[in-house]
Amino acid sequence: MSHILDEKQLQIPEIENKEEEVEYKADSSREWIIDLVIPSGKIIKQEKLYELFDLEWRTNFSSTIFGHSPEDNRWTYALAGGTPETYDQIQIAISLLDVFNEENPNYNHKKLEKYVHELKKRLEKHSLDFEIKETESKESAIEKSKQLIKLNGLFDKDILIGLQNQSTYDGREVWDVLQSLGLNWGDGDLFHWNNSSEYASDQHFSVWTSTEPGYFLPEQIKNGKMNPTNLVFGFSIPRSADPMNVYRVLINSIKYCQTRLGGQIINRNGEPFNEQLELIQLAELIKKMTDNGIIPGSDNSLTLY
Repeated sequence: MSHILDEKQLQIPEIENKEEEVEYKADSSREWIIDLVIPSGKIIKQEKLYELFDLEWRTNFSSTIFGHSPEDNRWTYALAGGTPETYDQIQIAISLLDVFNEENPNYNHKKLEKYVHELKKRLEKHSLDFEIKETESKESAIEKSKQLIKLNGLFDKDILIGLQNQSTYDGREVWDVLQSLGLNWGDGDLFHWNNSSEYASDQHFSVWTSTEPGYFLPEQIKNGKMNPTNLVFGFSIPRSADPMNVYRVLINSIKYCQTRLGGQIINRNGEPFNEQLELIQLAELIKKMTDNGIIPGSDNSLTLY
């Protein structure tokens, strides 16, 4: 039954001019960026960066550290395995989703100032003569954060549809049905309809269960210890390559599972599922997103995370 998951049913934008060498750099549209300006002709080694941004920093100052490598002449994650050992530029990126706090707005400026203060202390401790340069004002970052969080609240939505049984399903039969559908067992021990393109999320939709532990371990299925009472099909709307058509394929998939396994199709609230109503609501949400310049699956849509 894998024809149900034929990707030809989807309309996925093509990615043109894909660079062979991918560059990873801080994004000012969703991050507040602090530059560590390294004097001309000098570098910092990765091992020193691990000392500068140690466990205490990573625990108390949530951020991503990017570095420009003179070896490769490109930006990448500076604290990651398999990356260059030397850097001549460093950026500290703080997610704007973590900046604005509506309940305590007076603390927002202080929170960002703490990053700068801690950096100064650490540079002095490690005898590093780097200049700290804020790429935009704290006030600007806070306002940008406020707007991003507002959009996040409006559009960070997902589709969740369940197949609920009155008793338990046989775990081995569930495994067979999901594989017959063409879903792949993988990340998170869930089943996925994987996205073969490089646009948007890696999965079109995933399947899990609310029955403990919430995922599917082959050994538990084989031993008859995992017999779920339901299956949950879902995907993130802003991260989807083509949410309208993914929705339609998901519906056909869950109906196939219902034919094989039985049970009732329900919405996220446990009520009988209304296919047409949810389709209309999805279309309205996508229109609101596009009216705000947010295209599902695009880079600006991914900034909602």
